[in-house]
Amino acid sequence: MNNDSIQLFLTFFSRALMLLLVMPVTNCARGLAAKKMGDDTAHREGRITMNPFEHLDLLGSLMIMLIGFGWSKPMPINYAKMHNRKRGIIAVAAAGPLTHFISAILCYTIVNIMQCSSTLASTLSTGSVTWCLCIILTLLANINVCIGTINLLPLPPMDGFQILNQFTGAKFHRWYFANYANIQRVSTLILFILFFLPDPINPLRYLIGIFNYLMQLAASWVPLVFGARG
Repeated sequence: MNNDSIQLFLTFFSRALMLLLVMPVTNCARGLAAKKMGDDTAHREGRITMNPFEHLDLLGSLMIMLIGFGWSKPMPINYAKMHNRKRGIIAVAAAGPLTHFISAILCYTIVNIMQCSSTLASTLSTGSVTWCLCIILTLLANINVCIGTINLLPLPPMDGFQILNQFTGAKFHRWYFANYANIQRVSTLILFILFFLPDPINPLRYLIGIFNYLMQLAASWVPLVFGARG
């Protein structure tokens, strides 16, 4: 198997890990945030579980496997049951992106530890198990940063919009619900355009790059503690 074939296999393997491991963690974080704020709907329906099949959405899963971005089955959240609706919406919306970013930092941290370890560093030759693990973790970090960043966009139905919407007034809320269908269509069109704009003029790519740099920076303490290799 040549390097290109190995890279392709590792790409799909990392996306499968995203579906089977990280997405359940992200959904559980949302459910636990809701429960903390007073809504136990997800808990009662058995959705706060690491069983990936409770979270998989067919189209969203297919998108993750094909392009590295997608979604899971929405968590059942009842904001009316929360002690404070505004804080509850913010907590649940923030739980998703935060989980993705923490997952990315963890992946980059493990990669840095492996590269700084004299024992593991000696086995980092192309095609080795250690090398493959580093590639998988780096790809997994990239997917997490991508999904976390997109979720923070101030476009409905993204988490960023849900958070921002809690700081708008009643007039905006009336306008939003009166034009809900059109706003959703425009939002979908904007997202579609962002996905297919060429990299040099794509603001989403730059934003993902900034967040990716920040996640790598958060894991940059490893060489300082363990010493950089070579």
